[in-house]
Amino acid sequence: LGTASVASSTAASKMDQIATMPMSSFGVTMATFAAQNIGAGQYNRIIKGVRQTLILSGSFAIVIGALEIIFGKTLVGLFISGHDPAVMRLSQTYFNVIASSYVLLAVLFIIRNTLQGVGQQAMPTFAGIAELVMRSFAAFFLVGPLGYAGAVAAEPLAWLGSCIVLIPSYLRAIRQLHNLQYMHDQNEQTKRAAVTAEAGTGEHTEISVPNSTQAGPGSHHQSI
Repeated sequence: LGTASVASSTAASKMDQIATMPMSSFGVTMATFAAQNIGAGQYNRIIKGVRQTLILSGSFAIVIGALEIIFGKTLVGLFISGHDPAVMRLSQTYFNVIASSYVLLAVLFIIRNTLQGVGQQAMPTFAGIAELVMRSFAAFFLVGPLGYAGAVAAEPLAWLGSCIVLIPSYLRAIRQLHNLQYMHDQNEQTKRAAVTAEAGTGEHTEISVPNSTQAGPGSHHQSI
């Protein structure tokens, strides 16, 4: 694809790494958040947390993606010298393809890390295989007809392939979390009912003990 393609990818990917760091941080946070709430039995908090984090990370992805597309050439100019027209043009192509797909990456980070946090390790592994398959597809079938744009499209396609694997798994996990929350709530209600019953019984129970000042068959009893 030429030296201009290499230079543009090197420069644009630096900006891409900076832009995606917050989305990655959202994902790592969700892994810890999910694991903590699994331990605490607060399963509904995981679902609510995922929903809110998807909104936050997705909104950030849209905004930062739009900024990269609009100011792509200016941003690349921070990392290269000379402002070669070919490099600037290809860098803009990079941003047009990659930045417009940031929402997929935001979803990928959150869903994958949440599944790992709740103890589901298999599906994230299969998602990695799906990413490899999609990258191979782009290399074999898109680079030829589309050139540089086809090579860059390998990343969004990999994110898409991973999401296709992870989202159904997450939906199944949601159903399991709802069931676990229901059983947890039922257990808590049973415990509270048992404690209330014991407390009520204790209020009306009299225990007779011998009066310490008297002894013998005719001694009085003291109620507690």
